[in-house]
Amino acid sequence: MNLRNKIVSIGLLPIIITLIGLHFFHNTEMLGAGLLLSIIMLTYNITRMKDLNFFLLLGTLGIGTCFILRLFWGYKYVPLNTITPTLEFSLMVFAFIYYTAPELYNGMVNKLGIRNCFSYKLETKIIIILSSIHLILLYIIKTLNHDWSPEGRFFMINIIPVSIYIICLILNTIGIHIAAKIDLSRHNIIRIAPICNGKLFLSQKSLTPELLDIPIEGGMDGTIEDGKKYALKAVKKITLNNVQPRLILHYNNECSCGACNDILLFILPLKTEKDIMLDGKFFNFEDIEKNTHLLNPSIKKELEHLRNAASLWKDFYL
Repeated sequence: MNLRNKIVSIGLLPIIITLIGLHFFHNTEMLGAGLLLSIIMLTYNITRMKDLNFFLLLGTLGIGTCFILRLFWGYKYVPLNTITPTLEFSLMVFAFIYYTAPELYNGMVNKLGIRNCFSYKLETKIIIILSSIHLILLYIIKTLNHDWSPEGRFFMINIIPVSIYIICLILNTIGIHIAAKIDLSRHNIIRIAPICNGKLFLSQKSLTPELLDIPIEGGMDGTIEDGKKYALKAVKKITLNNVQPRLILHYNNECSCGACNDILLFILPLKTEKDIMLDGKFFNFEDIEKNTHLLNPSIKKELEHLRNAASLWKDFYL
């Protein structure tokens, strides 16, 4: 285990610190401090670790929402003494969006040109279930006008939300250690290379604009069949015609975070170069091989397979 693996669990700390701090400090200042901490850690995670930690993203969105509501509208949308349940509800909503629509998170990862090395679904499910139960209980107690003791009120409003995220922190830390020992940290990276008339389409990505790479890349957990479904869904957004990606290569690769990923390489055969709606350019393989210093390292081991696939498609299918 190294720091890059541990940072996954550390992503929960801004949320835990903010939930605890709301009891001891002024709400607006504490939310601002928690948001600032989340943004700093999220920026570092993206720029230096080349990964998008969902926990840091969750904290930034959840804490940021409550901070904006309290800063600009005061107690209008967040009544007095309700900031902790409101923050818990905000975090639960964003966790629910991630769990039910993971393609939004994967799309964000793709646009940033980085790879997602971990799955957060177990912890997200725990957050959704436990927070839902807790918030429903709070609503029922309020509706019944229950006269509870100061200790009971403190436990229900302050202790339980913090406990939920501490449980996730513990489970995530244990899970990472288990995955490191029994090699369960595999993650599918889907790479889709558009080809047309024996040429390969390459583009520049945001984090490495000086290098060329395959334009379509995404991460997901699951089987190869799940990867094929993911690829089919991805190409529908960037092609004018109804074309299907073809899997040509499956290999293993160790990413920057230390996890062992399964790479699924697809080609996307196009009839004309105008059929793709992405920024980039089609290149002859001869020109590509003369300028390998302009290529992202990840494409170099795939280049020969892509060349053969493009040549076969041009000769036998067009």
